[in-house]
Amino acid sequence: MRWSYVFKHWASTILLTSILLPIFTGFARHKIFDELWLFPYILVGGTLFSLPTLFIYIITFHILNHYKVEIKWIKTILISITLIGIYLTSYLLNNGINLEFVLTYSAIAIVSGVLFQVERK
Repeated sequence: MRWSYVFKHWASTILLTSILLPIFTGFARHKIFDELWLFPYILVGGTLFSLPTLFIYIITFHILNHYKVEIKWIKTILISITLIGIYLTSYLLNNGINLEFVLTYSAIAIVSGVLFQVERK
């Protein structure tokens, strides 16, 4: 399988969340675009804090690729790992769950994981 799926899924989740999280936070405060200055901080923080999950994701992808698992199961397993990583990261950073953070990241991770195709070599 091609490794492009891994990096497309990871990069799109980080990038889209960095844009959409401040906008959704702004909706709650009735100041939609006032929070966009947070974009670079969310992008850098999201990238750094997602590295442990990305490492597990890559190892899992390699193992699934080695054993020739069906694509539908590969996507399900990898998206699940992403969601668990999002949940654990939020929990460890906040000593609890930040609902806006988890829901935004999770929704984008699911959508981008489903939309991108896992291609066989």
